[in-house]
Amino acid sequence: VFKLNLYMQYGVKEYWIVNPLLNSIQIYSLDNNGQYEQQAVLKETGTIASSEIKGFKVNLEELFK
Repeated sequence: VFKLNLYMQYGVKEYWIVNPLLNSIQIYSLDNNGQYEQQAVLKETGTIASSEIKGFKVNLEELFK
């Protein structure tokens, strides 16, 4: 929570939480009010992509082999 608030304060547009214990990725993006909104969540399978970095995506099956 500390890092999330710090990143929000400094305007980090996109924040990813990668949890290897749950084989999951959560993506949060800043809204118009400068608050983070959850944009995507995937667990174990699928591909998740950044809305800020064109072409950046992660395949969960490959990541959590």
